[in-house]
Amino acid sequence: MYKLLILFIFSSFEILACGDVKAFSPFAINHQAQNKSEREMIEYEILSPIQKGDEFLSSVTARIKGEFIVNLDIRDDHNYVGEYYSSYLSIAKKHINDTEIILSYNTTKKDRSTVIFCANWNVYKLKELLAFEPAEVAPPPPPRLPDSK
Repeated sequence: MYKLLILFIFSSFEILACGDVKAFSPFAINHQAQNKSEREMIEYEILSPIQKGDEFLSSVTARIKGEFIVNLDIRDDHNYVGEYYSSYLSIAKKHINDTEIILSYNTTKKDRSTVIFCANWNVYKLKELLAFEPAEVAPPPPPRLPDSK
């Protein structure tokens, strides 16, 4: 009986993993504020791969334990080679070492219309994302033809 229970427990680990995990490379870039009054704040752009294995990005959350938890907006990004979503966060310089970014991949559709309950997330320190190598910059789009009216 115990052998059957142990076999069941080990076989369920793959079920809880929810899909195949492929190459995955999020990164972050900082943008200096142009406004003098906001120089103590730094804006960070977090770039998250749209897909991780068979799952798609469902949410990006920023947190400092005991201070705040904020769900960030997710937008398509066309500035880098590959399929990335971008999210923005502005924080004081003193919080860079404490800020965590949580990337959740809990949907099976790109439009995030379905939810799976796999606890499929990755937690990164913002400083760690800044150290990751960014993707290549995408070439500019071709020029548009003038409207013919």
